[in-house]
Amino acid sequence: MKKKSSLKIPGGYLFRKKITPWCILALPMAFTVWLKYYPIFSAFFISLFRYDPINPPGQFVGLQNYIGMFGMQHYWDAWKNTFIFLLLQISMCFFIPLIQALLLNELIRLQKCLTTLYILPALIPTSVNVIIWKWIWHPDYGVANQIVKFFGGQPQAWLSDPALVKFCIIFPGVLGGGLTVLLYLSAIQGVSTDIMESASLDGCTGFGKIFHIILPNISFMIFIQLIMSVITTMQLLDAPYMYASGGPSGASTTQGIFIYNAFNQDLNYGRGSAASVILLLVIAALTMLQMHFEKAEKE
Repeated sequence: MKKKSSLKIPGGYLFRKKITPWCILALPMAFTVWLKYYPIFSAFFISLFRYDPINPPGQFVGLQNYIGMFGMQHYWDAWKNTFIFLLLQISMCFFIPLIQALLLNELIRLQKCLTTLYILPALIPTSVNVIIWKWIWHPDYGVANQIVKFFGGQPQAWLSDPALVKFCIIFPGVLGGGLTVLLYLSAIQGVSTDIMESASLDGCTGFGKIFHIILPNISFMIFIQLIMSVITTMQLLDAPYMYASGGPSGASTTQGIFIYNAFNQDLNYGRGSAASVILLLVIAALTMLQMHFEKAEKE
């Protein structure tokens, strides 16, 4: 009888197979550490100094930047505004696109046309979008007050009213959140047709199909969108700054604007870095809390 020949794999081949992915990833990983993690550690380092950009790093003050910042009412007002923005963002730009996607999924004839219309606002640059909406919210000749007058209401100051400015900043995201709608729609259409047909045969239709079939099967997309919504809103800077520069009376000053002003107006790099570190820790804590609840729900 002939002996079966065993195929021997050269050791050099196995080594190359193991080392090749690391060689490919080495440069991207190096840039990630340099451009992402190095600034984080630099911010913490700077926050421990009364930073002097001419003779860095300046005088070491330990945690004095943190202690002094915690004693500022303006700092806590910025946190209050940030969490109000977060609640508005979740209620208006997280749940409403999900409802829109569920309704869009039920359409047959106009679905492709509406899908195109939903994606168009996402193509408009943020700066152009802000200019358009500042014109809409204008107290004298804006479209918003014209609509209010048409229904017999009183004209509003909108962006100049501390009680309305947050709503005015977040509301455009409802109409411009077409990309989120399409992500939800793609997830809904990715649900197995066999599951949908079985549910229909069992009499699970209408709201029952939504709550018991569709939503559980797209929970991964909902969870991802929730995390991204929280992270993005906690770092909110561009929209409040372009709409009202943090005003009126600091009503739209977020943590992002507080940090920006600390660096660029007050030239207090230590305080700005300290605020950045605290913001990073809060966002990390919220993200881990969300992931914990998601894991507990799956189990």
